[in-house]
Amino acid sequence: MKKEICLILPAVLLSLLFACSSAPKSASSSLPSSENSSSSAASKETSSSVSSAASLPSSSAAASGKASSSQALEKAKTVNITMPEGFALPQVAARLEAHGVCSSADFIKASQTYDFSYYPLVAKIKSSSHRCYRLEGYLYPETYEFYLGMKPQDAVGKFLRNAESRIGTRYSYSGMTTDQLVTLASVIEREADDPDDMKKVSSVFHNRLKAGMILQADSTRDYCNKYLVPQFGSKFNQYYNTYPNRSPGLPAGPICNPGANALYAAAHPANTNYLYFATGTDHNYYYGATQKDRDALMASAGVTPLYAD
Repeated sequence: MKKEICLILPAVLLSLLFACSSAPKSASSSLPSSENSSSSAASKETSSSVSSAASLPSSSAAASGKASSSQALEKAKTVNITMPEGFALPQVAARLEAHGVCSSADFIKASQTYDFSYYPLVAKIKSSSHRCYRLEGYLYPETYEFYLGMKPQDAVGKFLRNAESRIGTRYSYSGMTTDQLVTLASVIEREADDPDDMKKVSSVFHNRLKAGMILQADSTRDYCNKYLVPQFGSKFNQYYNTYPNRSPGLPAGPICNPGANALYAAAHPANTNYLYFATGTDHNYYYGATQKDRDALMASAGVTPLYAD
């Protein structure tokens, strides 16, 4: 009996070993793609620096080490750049070039010629020969991570995806389109510094628009002198400079890229009868229903206008 058991046991053990070695290995799972495949907008812009991640065998220490090195290398090929509130599109382009993301000229060209109409905000912008930089106002100010040597349309797309989230349908004002609101916010951004003054300045411009007055904003004249005239001559002056020799209303498009405070102020102006304001030599803001009222306030404070609108 013991002899029979001794003969049977090796056979059983051999059978078990054979069964284990024949069992199929479980499939290793792939790493997720670095792009969000659910975003139709993002998929239209092709990245020049990022490829889909390959599957890594969990048992391979060497492969894991290579992956870590690769990730570190990829990280070294990116740069974080802050775009402040109030930057104009040419300033954004110049900062990207200075940090090695893409050339300023290529970024501007992509923003002007690439079809970004699959973004709802861009699709709502009315085409006009009077508008200089088509996407001015929609390069939302924030800190971004860019790839060095990035395709310019991908860099533009990064801004626009953020604008969809940060602006989208958040802001509205009766009788104004989103683009008009962004345009007004861009003027407010360059005219005031803090949220409270932004809302008061907004009330001045809203009141002027309702009264059929010219907007008469220094910031629009500055935009022409700094960013349009050097590149295009006086071609766009009559559409952006809101001083005399121009019909009442907003400029043909935004004059910078406004932040959340300016956008909120454009949609929620203070309830005032102000039609005039000025920044005094003490750097405070002074307001009045008439220019005389404003000047009287400044005189009583012993200051003179540093900037006046």
